[in-house]
Amino acid sequence: MSDKKENLKVIFRRLAPVVLLPVLLGGCGTAAHLVDMSYMRDYSMAPVAAPNPSLDGPYTYRTYFYGSGDDKHRKEYGKGVDFKTDPVNAGPFMGFFDKLDRYWGFDFKHLPLNGRVWFPDGPGPFPLVLIVHGNHAMKRFSDRGYDYLGTLLASRGFITVSVDENFLNQDFAGENDARAFLLLEHLRVWRRWNETEGHEFQGKVDMDRIALIGHSRGGEAAVHAAAFNQLTRYPDDANIQFDYGFSIRSVVAIAPCDGQYKPAGHPTTLEEVNYLVIQGGHDSDVRTFMGLWQFNRVRFTGGDFRFKSAIYVYQANHSRFNTDWGNLDAVTAPAIWTINEKPILGAAKQRRVAKVLISAFLEATLNGKDKYLPIFADVRNAGAWLPGGIYVNRYQDSTFRVIAGFEEDFDVTTATIPGAELLGENLVTWKEAAVPSRTQDGPSRENSAVVLEWDNKDKDKDESMPAKVGSYTIDLSPEAVKDLGVNRDVKLALSVAAEDVQQAEPLDLTIELADTDGNASRMPLDAVGLIHPALTIRLFKWMWLEKTLNDEPAERLLQTYQIPMARFIEDNASFDPAKLRTIRFLFDRSDKGTILLDDVGISL
Repeated sequence: MSDKKENLKVIFRRLAPVVLLPVLLGGCGTAAHLVDMSYMRDYSMAPVAAPNPSLDGPYTYRTYFYGSGDDKHRKEYGKGVDFKTDPVNAGPFMGFFDKLDRYWGFDFKHLPLNGRVWFPDGPGPFPLVLIVHGNHAMKRFSDRGYDYLGTLLASRGFITVSVDENFLNQDFAGENDARAFLLLEHLRVWRRWNETEGHEFQGKVDMDRIALIGHSRGGEAAVHAAAFNQLTRYPDDANIQFDYGFSIRSVVAIAPCDGQYKPAGHPTTLEEVNYLVIQGGHDSDVRTFMGLWQFNRVRFTGGDFRFKSAIYVYQANHSRFNTDWGNLDAVTAPAIWTINEKPILGAAKQRRVAKVLISAFLEATLNGKDKYLPIFADVRNAGAWLPGGIYVNRYQDSTFRVIAGFEEDFDVTTATIPGAELLGENLVTWKEAAVPSRTQDGPSRENSAVVLEWDNKDKDKDESMPAKVGSYTIDLSPEAVKDLGVNRDVKLALSVAAEDVQQAEPLDLTIELADTDGNASRMPLDAVGLIHPALTIRLFKWMWLEKTLNDEPAERLLQTYQIPMARFIEDNASFDPAKLRTIRFLFDRSDKGTILLDDVGISL
């Protein structure tokens, strides 16, 4: 779990005398705050032409344990171990921490490589997937909690390993680089076994198809591992050399932390790796979508097709993704008594979300099953498989060319691509700003957007005059359009959200494309989806406690929409995308509103 300055454990220790009285007097949670977005399910999405990825596949599988062979507390890593591994020295990654709890019987210079394995039966070679847990009570072992993923993935032909890092689950901070180092050392073991003559796993592992999955601190650690994998030296001590170079194609982060460790003081960037991040809206541990910060730092520079997708599951919490972490995001009283449990998705349903999304992601990125790709561009495509509820997602792939990303400077009239100009008209607010976090201790998401507010029925306007509709226009030069490669086969992409947390109803607008010959085509955003309100969240039973811990009552989440140019041509057959001149957003379908608009661009 996370280790923020105002960690829940610390908070409730301080608040215990205040919290305990209302608990004893009685109190109940509520689900009344939940936003109604049932209208989003009214959009008919074409069913994905592939089997349900959460169902077992054709493989039987065996389970193995590997590790030190002398664990004092767990038979599976002690006398019950199937394969012995040598300890590794993680001391350089632990900073000023000089010792482990004597409970373990070893130190940082002799950390074991322990793993529980689900191995498909068959000749192989099979892709390799490592799963690593996050922070939890040290003696309440966490590596057992992903059995539901291990058995599913093994049945579908993935060698799956749940990595034991429970010995790092103490009062450490900034140790996620050590967690990452251990993941890479596990991969080193698998590479050796795969190449060892006569070993049971010889030739069974496809080392060209590797994925890392991490939960909470493990979600951050998985990213660091993928980044370290591309380096030759440890950023915080260049005397430590790296020689990994594994083919890590994909990373999955479940409710990850971000920035607990920063290599050489910098946020971790990730290049040429597929990235999926899943976050629960009712997560009382990671209380804002931290994985979006990393999402924005995943880069694609060309070459093979890759993508990144961020999926927000409104009613999911933190702990139910691990079967050993309990049902609520607190372990002991009085903290556990304060959690508002009523709106949280049932544990089985929440784990079904993980099974659908993670299995489909691995099938797409490791096995090349492209039919699962539409799920990650628009999660509604998986509606037949997912539990009912609210899902919001961002998406971008390596074919995306940004027109306006609002990160380049503070000039509101310039776009990201040269040869493009921005103009707002009849707007109450027009500015560029960081997308805010909802928590007091959360920085911005390292992501800026343009804030656009309109009021077509402003009381200060002269009612005798015709209403002036607000608009926002991107004017493109012919050179910019040519550089973008705009044609009939591309899609217009944009990400948009309601900015006003008090906005209760969905918003709509019109998108108008015009070419250099004056041919224009219009489409309401409603044709693909409305702009949903900010999502109200109630983590705790009492509002005074909610307000104590969170600045905002709602999370502002951008939803990505991709609209094929063919849809605009259907509206006006004379419109020529290759001669595109302007992209205009007309605020004519909702009388007033405020939105965040980001990442307007072209995607194949």
